[in-house]
Amino acid sequence: MKSLVYSIQHLLKRKLNIYPVSISDKTDLQKDLDMTDWEKAYLLNAVEQNWHIHISDNDAANIANLGQLMAIVRQQYLPPKN
Repeated sequence: MKSLVYSIQHLLKRKLNIYPVSISDKTDLQKDLDMTDWEKAYLLNAVEQNWHIHISDNDAANIANLGQLMAIVRQQYLPPKN
């Protein structure tokens, strides 16, 4: 699997026309990327479709930065390491 940061950056470009110069796990969706609520919802939907996961409404409401989003993807998509 490609780097989550790279994959999410690609989704931002392809789905929302947002071209961040650099992003990290601390990148704030609203402050740093200037995303509106509908853009955040659209991104979360794209992430769900891309990784075949489900982000609950409660989890979605608590996602403020890319690190939190990537943690949910890792938790649901990646198999646990033994």
